[in-house]
Amino acid sequence: MFKALAGGPVKASEMAPMMSPDVPQRQVSAPSVGILAGREGAIWEVSSGKKITRVVRRVDPDRCRIWARHNRRYDLLSPESCGDLIEGFRQQGGQEFPAIVRRIVGGGGHEYEVISGARRHWTARFLKYDFLIEERELTDLEAFRLSDIENRHRLDLSDFERAMDYLHALDLYYEGSQKQMAMNLERSEGWLSRYLDLARLESAVVAAVRDVREITVNQARVIKPLLGGKTRAAVIEKAQELAAWPEKPSAPDLVRILTSAAAEPKGIRATATLETVSAKDTGKVCAVVRRHGRGGLVIQVDAKSGADAAEVVAALTAIVERHYAPSK
Repeated sequence: MFKALAGGPVKASEMAPMMSPDVPQRQVSAPSVGILAGREGAIWEVSSGKKITRVVRRVDPDRCRIWARHNRRYDLLSPESCGDLIEGFRQQGGQEFPAIVRRIVGGGGHEYEVISGARRHWTARFLKYDFLIEERELTDLEAFRLSDIENRHRLDLSDFERAMDYLHALDLYYEGSQKQMAMNLERSEGWLSRYLDLARLESAVVAAVRDVREITVNQARVIKPLLGGKTRAAVIEKAQELAAWPEKPSAPDLVRILTSAAAEPKGIRATATLETVSAKDTGKVCAVVRRHGRGGLVIQVDAKSGADAAEVVAALTAIVERHYAPSK
């Protein structure tokens, strides 16, 4: 066995004294991919003269932190968004595929940073399981490329998360050259431009949607023309109003509302929020009041504020009386 690890093949006659005569011998072949991370895989690689370039181990997930340039919003992960992994971990008794990490120095209690595998890391912490990692030596550019390749076709990574990753990488690794970046990613400049347009959406528009991960590249293409020329002011104003709503609209509804705002004649556009009314017991906003057109009001009521029907009716009555009281 020691001779095999040293590099040379072991003859059957040399193996005989180490084995029981009652145990049948079998032909040793290259292990399957699923076993490469195990002991048999490591011994086979050494004995065959292959260089071992990857180290796979199980560690406490708290020893790992997420890479600052990771393309997934770790703060938005939840039992719902990681439900498939939680079920898989429980069925398999742990993590099946290792996350890609690199070792760090001076990490404030962390030994590794996760380059690819944020959801696996979150799930391991949530379930209090060991975290299966594959350690590699990577530059920042190599880490970005690996993370992009690993997640490019995954449906659970949103267009917005991917777009923000590309926007950050553009200046960090490609000196602002979209052409160079597109070539490196093996994509067209037009394809990359659409993601960059999404990442560069006005902050007021991004703040107006209930979940930024819902915004897609195609929706950004519809919104972008609305933010230029004569329609810009109306669209920004409407987006700021939506951001103040107790329940913000979904991405499809946002596109519809902003498109309508851009098409409305200036004289009948709704103005900014006039006032809000809060529930007495919870303090949550139960009604938002806006003026609409000449003398009109738009009042939005939130049924989840904690206010009962009587309190809401009283609030609405006071609003109407206050705004339609005869001028002195």
